[in-house]
Amino acid sequence: MNSSSAARLAPREHAGVSARPAAPAKRWRFAAAALLALFLQSFPVVRAQDPPRALTIWDFNRSLANPLGGEYNVFGSSPSWARTYLDSSVRRGNSGYSLRITAHRESKGFCGVWFDFHPRNKIPQSFLDASGYRYLRFWVKGEKGGEDFDITLKDDTWRKHEDTNPTRPFHAYLARGATTDWQEVLIPLRDFAGLNTHKLVNLIFLFAKPGDYRLEVDDIAFANGKTECADAAGASTPAALKDGRGLWVWNTAKLLGPAHQDELERFLQFCSAQGVREVFLSLEIHEEDQNGAPHFDMKDPDGYRAFLERAHQLGLAVEALAGTPEWAAEAYHAQALAAIDAVIEFNRASPAAARFDAVHFDVEPYSLVGYADPAFRPQLLKEFLEMVAKCAARVHSVPGLRFGCDVPAWFYPSDVLTRQDLTVNFGGADKTVGEHLTDLLDTVTIMDYRNEADGAGGIILAGQPALEYAAARGKKIQVGLETSMEAPRTIYFVCGLPLDEFQKRLAKSDLRDELYFGDYRLATFSDDINVHVGLAAPEKLQGDTRTEFEKALAKLALELGASSDREHFPPKDILEEARGAVERDPELSGFEVFKFADPATHRPIVGFKAVRHMSPKITFYGLGHEVFGEETRSVVEWLNPYASFDGLAIHYYESYRDLVEGP
Repeated sequence: MNSSSAARLAPREHAGVSARPAAPAKRWRFAAAALLALFLQSFPVVRAQDPPRALTIWDFNRSLANPLGGEYNVFGSSPSWARTYLDSSVRRGNSGYSLRITAHRESKGFCGVWFDFHPRNKIPQSFLDASGYRYLRFWVKGEKGGEDFDITLKDDTWRKHEDTNPTRPFHAYLARGATTDWQEVLIPLRDFAGLNTHKLVNLIFLFAKPGDYRLEVDDIAFANGKTECADAAGASTPAALKDGRGLWVWNTAKLLGPAHQDELERFLQFCSAQGVREVFLSLEIHEEDQNGAPHFDMKDPDGYRAFLERAHQLGLAVEALAGTPEWAAEAYHAQALAAIDAVIEFNRASPAAARFDAVHFDVEPYSLVGYADPAFRPQLLKEFLEMVAKCAARVHSVPGLRFGCDVPAWFYPSDVLTRQDLTVNFGGADKTVGEHLTDLLDTVTIMDYRNEADGAGGIILAGQPALEYAAARGKKIQVGLETSMEAPRTIYFVCGLPLDEFQKRLAKSDLRDELYFGDYRLATFSDDINVHVGLAAPEKLQGDTRTEFEKALAKLALELGASSDREHFPPKDILEEARGAVERDPELSGFEVFKFADPATHRPIVGFKAVRHMSPKITFYGLGHEVFGEETRSVVEWLNPYASFDGLAIHYYESYRDLVEGP
């Protein structure tokens, strides 16, 4: 929590001056100056280029990045793991934060925390010059005592010598490890053999021995001695927190009608207990064709009215939730508008207390096959924005009715390369997709799906670009969090095609704007050379079900697979590329080649199947209510200063309830 200047001043450069002999009358002046210099050398002199006594890199009080722009994050390999948390309840001094590190280390895998001194993606790379200091210094406090770990400093040679970075054991400096009291740790930099202290990259805490660890760390610094003052000023007292929450509800039918009155009251009590102020209520609608134009009718309109009246009595706002990825494509814009019209018609036919307060779309264009084509992607995103603009105009034609959308947090990229990929020219302006959406909508709900508040991969940093842009334009952002866990799905991918061939075929295909191929959900996978298109398999793949599934795969392979032209696109080589990519992908497992004969043409069809898993890193599922409560409090506290921050939104009701109350 102590803060010191990070600057080291370079010595002043002087213009060159030609030397010439001094005049005899002035020689005594030079002699006097020399004597004075010798006299002054006997006293300590503070020069402008001398470093301060300590250079505090991390005090964890004012920002998730250090003063140099460096960030920190956990790393690990299953079954080992680590988590961090900015802790205001256990800290040095009277205010501020420390960094709590919780780790579970098994004999397999690894885990720890890294602390970058400068931004790691900065070009050219920057380094920290700590050559003016003798020690690495930090404070540590264990939960139980005895906690031990290894400490590594990396310099500019780390990429060439990844496994030879100088490492020191923590117990070499505190023989009993951490205790339950705060202790200052001083590690001489000379103990890190071969370290280039002029060009430091980062610091790593590695939990090398199996066990469970929980400790607090604070005030990481480079120094020439012990801390001069134990207490330091911390973060200022925050303003009132904006902790009202939104909640997705998909299984609407279970809450509608007299038969489900008890379940409705349970739901409303849950909302009250959890501070929910807005409900995103899924619409049960069915499509009818009216003179060639789509038209939606709401199922059980009286059930919706009863729900709305009861929710409004308790002060809840209710938004009509609808959407499917296909609506992003221009061919389906009429359906999106028809859904808006269905809400407007429902509201017109309902008393004021039984009307929806807003329309809330969940339309995810990156789920469509066409998004796998980098050349077509900008066009698809532009069509998505056009759909949103049309629907916003339709919604805003009704006084008081609001419009919002669910948007992934990565639609607001902060790094230059990703920003270029997600920039679209729309309405005469080049902006990221997220920025355009913020301009168009009343409220954006960013799907900031992670399960840690802090760190480089945390909820807070990922949400900041959206909040900063919205704040400058007087708009609102809700930060969405995930609590559910999808079941693993087996995907059968037909052996794919090189990207250029895939693009040629996709341009002629009707699948570009689709999410389904017949009755089967489409999926895409790129191994960075080839693009593979697949189908999600039915749970029971046997008998007639298998026959029909293989017929669909054969048609898909003929259209977008290497099996359609084995001479030009040998499946063996393509499958090897796919195998390596699947093994590297944390969300795929179980690569297995499949072969069968096309039931219609007897042509051999080749592909691979793999199991797609939902990453546990994007959900709070299974972590418990205590962890969820701590992390959400931290998110709200750190994002609260943004005028655009409009609270959290939790996905979704049943999984959130199970997290809080137990299944």
